[in-house]
Amino acid sequence: MIITCASSKGGVGKSTTVACLAGAFGHIGLSVHVIDLDSNCTISRWFRDAAARPAAISVSNPDPQNLTEHLLMLAATTKPDLILIDVAGSYERALTVATARAHMTIIPTALTEADVFEAAKTANHIQQIFASFGKDPLYRLLLTQVQQLTSHAQKHAAREIGRLRLPMLRNVLARRAAYEEIGLSGLPPHFADADRPTVSKALAELNALRDEIAALVGEREHKFTPLPASGAAR
Repeated sequence: MIITCASSKGGVGKSTTVACLAGAFGHIGLSVHVIDLDSNCTISRWFRDAAARPAAISVSNPDPQNLTEHLLMLAATTKPDLILIDVAGSYERALTVATARAHMTIIPTALTEADVFEAAKTANHIQQIFASFGKDPLYRLLLTQVQQLTSHAQKHAAREIGRLRLPMLRNVLARRAAYEEIGLSGLPPHFADADRPTVSKALAELNALRDEIAALVGEREHKFTPLPASGAAR
């Protein structure tokens, strides 16, 4: 299974989303490979310490121009259960390839006017890609950095998403310290200290998000088997 996190805008939480999902799927026993196409190499930096990185997660930082060849190499060698692709925040060729190869594309989106505008552009780009070969894409917006106290700006952005009829995931990622700490510890929440309140709340969010994504892909791609019970490592 291949899941791409894409947006034409930086700072919306693509790398954080990828790192969190890698941990959520890896925690239930799936082998997860992260392809870092961001020029800032954010995921590669976070997971650079192989000794500290969860054993279920591997990462590579190929030339974006060689993405197709890199995917073929992974399929022939390590054969991970899940590939997560973190695409740079711009309209590069890699965004098109990563989206076309994915079973599902997630568009992380903060609730600001600028982020919703860029999310709509990315969604339109995805639709055009799949229309060119007569297929319907599976993509969803993922609201990130959601504040617990909803502001008028967030309400306006949510209304704009509805007006544009952009499909959203039901589950969201709130603004939590557990997500901000990944870059410092190199550990996604599922491999951090679960006794801390901020981590336990993040785990509940991520488990629900992981299960929703798996259900959407499983419904679309019947070859995928159900996940193990939520939160249970194999």
